[in-house]
Amino acid sequence: MHQSLPVCCAPQAFQLLQRQLGCLECPDALMIGAVAVATHALGDVDLSAVDARLQGYADAVRSRVRRQQPQAVVAHLHDVLFEEEGFAGNTDDYYDAANNFLPTVLETKRGLPIILSLIYKDVAGRLGLRVHGVNLPGHFLVSVECGGSPLMIDAFAGGRVIHVEEARELLRRVLGEQVEWSEELLRPACHRLWLTRILQNLLNIHSTRGQYRHVAAMLEMQMLLWPDETQLQRDLALVLARCGLSQPARQWLDSYLKANPDDPQTRDLRQLLDVLTG
Repeated sequence: MHQSLPVCCAPQAFQLLQRQLGCLECPDALMIGAVAVATHALGDVDLSAVDARLQGYADAVRSRVRRQQPQAVVAHLHDVLFEEEGFAGNTDDYYDAANNFLPTVLETKRGLPIILSLIYKDVAGRLGLRVHGVNLPGHFLVSVECGGSPLMIDAFAGGRVIHVEEARELLRRVLGEQVEWSEELLRPACHRLWLTRILQNLLNIHSTRGQYRHVAAMLEMQMLLWPDETQLQRDLALVLARCGLSQPARQWLDSYLKANPDDPQTRDLRQLLDVLTG
């Protein structure tokens, strides 16, 4: 990773995510990675308090389980998270950036599908359930191994069980009738993809609002997750240039062009590099 990072990302957020890279598929890494993303916006976050809140939900479920069958655990998990705690989608302010911040969603009980799914997965994992994310375009779901067959849960809709045909209809509703369905869409989402989607949500929100330093910060975190994706260097350089940060923009653009001399926009990018150098 380039020595100048981070330029715009809060150092504590960047470093916390960086420390997860060696064990990103470990159970706690997803939760800690999500806290790292939130830390950029929220400042110092008490990681132990987030962990304790999630463990408290798991303990509440465990205290009620009399039979260890997955179906019984799932039923009590639903009661605790959705009936008693009241977790649900933020339909009133869907595009609020805070819907992507795990510590905030734990407080407000309102968020986006991906963070609510993360909470479900984390608590379920502490209870011994096998759970994975379903990276459905436009609407993240979670799938639980329950009695030998997967059970898809829509945490945004208060923990409603979703069947495959409903998932297809949900995709059509979000992306239009022309979208093609594939069973590949139901494959388990690795933690790297899960965190990337959270970052992409925030990229879109900050871009729409013209908050380019935050856009740059999210790109810097994406570069940690995908160090070989050199187009992120180009994207970061362009955003840094827009922020008036000429020196790091020049460094990243020069690095990108050296590695990608055949980029279709090479001429325009070299002209920008000349401006940044001058």
